[in-house]
Amino acid sequence: MLRLSGAAPGAGARSRCSLLLLWLGIRLCSASSGRYPWAEHYGTKSRYEGLGAEPLPGTSWLAPANCTALHLNAVVRHGTRYPTRKNVPRMREIHQLIREQGDQGNSLVQALVGWHMWYNERMDGNLHPLGTSEMVRLAKQLATSFPALFTARAYRESRLKFLTSSKHRCVNSTRSFIQGLESHLNLRDQAGGQWEVNDRLLRFFDHCQKFINRVENNNTALHQVELFKRGPEMERVMRNMGKKLGISPEALTTNMVEATFYLCTYEFILKGIVSPWCDVFEKEDVEVLEYLGDLKQYWKRSYGYKINGLSSYRLFQDLFQYMDQTIEESERNQSISHTAVIRFGHAETLLPVLTLMGYFKDDYPLLANNFEAQKGRKFRSGWISPFAANLVLVLYRCSKARGLGDKYKLQLFLNEKPLPFPHSGNLVTDYEDVKYSYEHLTESLKFNNVCDDYSYFHFILFLLLLLLFLIYY
Repeated sequence: MLRLSGAAPGAGARSRCSLLLLWLGIRLCSASSGRYPWAEHYGTKSRYEGLGAEPLPGTSWLAPANCTALHLNAVVRHGTRYPTRKNVPRMREIHQLIREQGDQGNSLVQALVGWHMWYNERMDGNLHPLGTSEMVRLAKQLATSFPALFTARAYRESRLKFLTSSKHRCVNSTRSFIQGLESHLNLRDQAGGQWEVNDRLLRFFDHCQKFINRVENNNTALHQVELFKRGPEMERVMRNMGKKLGISPEALTTNMVEATFYLCTYEFILKGIVSPWCDVFEKEDVEVLEYLGDLKQYWKRSYGYKINGLSSYRLFQDLFQYMDQTIEESERNQSISHTAVIRFGHAETLLPVLTLMGYFKDDYPLLANNFEAQKGRKFRSGWISPFAANLVLVLYRCSKARGLGDKYKLQLFLNEKPLPFPHSGNLVTDYEDVKYSYEHLTESLKFNNVCDDYSYFHFILFLLLLLLFLIYY
């Protein structure tokens, strides 16, 4: 258990932390002087701490009875990073406002004025040392759990395949993972430590024209987010923040509020401390800000628009193509070409894939006007895709099978915890059943480019024809 400076957590704090660990299995609570850093509400900037947690009963990597691991497929989000370039000026802006307009007799304002602004644009989302440790730890965890797949021979023969986004935090996460694997396997020659940059697969959102036109470059796509920013919940947060700092709420913007929340978040995830920036908010405020972040992810990366999930279809098909190849080689008694394929991407890579698979879908959409009703929502981006999040699919070959249908089984893990399959609710399912349940995604979409935006193309063509008509007539 991480212990911050200050008094030890009280019994109530310990109880809440234990319940949360038992419930999620991926979150670690911390307290300082009886105060909480609200770590469970940090959204996609949450700290991944399941790697260091003791496995819960029934949630280990154990193989099903009479089955042997044959192949592992993974999509991993990069490790913990520094703030990106666009967030640093916003942090600097709120810090300057507090120094100029804050109530200087207020102890909280004094603490914030005296706080050193150590973030800078050069950091620009670079991998933090903690992120390096997370990747090294994950590599060792997977290699320990699946020793038959992660062998020195497989590594040297390049049967362990690594793919990454071109972003430096992903490339460096890949390097760190490989270094962890080399250390675990006691390898020094780095003979198999190559990786492939594949943005079309891992940054598919940059190459899907329909997503770009209808969501990314659509000013109305995040309408619900903008409504929520102007809604009563955010107004209350800004009033509370202004009151605590002695600043008129009219001087604050939602960007400033979010920047303050980021400062609280990053001080905790990068330094492991509860910063005075966290004292600007009450728990109710933080829940509102978490919902704001989830709204953005929901409408831009998940169930808000169908194209969000569909944009990841090539990556989804890639997962199954490797597993199909593995089964074909197994049936021919051939050596398995790839015992593991590990891909390193972003939260924006992982969330659409899980959406396409049907996970974490609520009965009702997340909207600007149903914050209270959605307090118990399934879609919590911080629980789904914190830094270093990982989706792992393990394909098994089982003895005593009655036929090909139950000879190969599949197990899925999210952040090292088994995740039931949506179609059956089972933790382990026949591979053929899983593939059949996703047949509309693995087969029918092979011959359709769902990312071609024909309606957009036709609209442009119509405008060109209209322009030609006006010119000549």
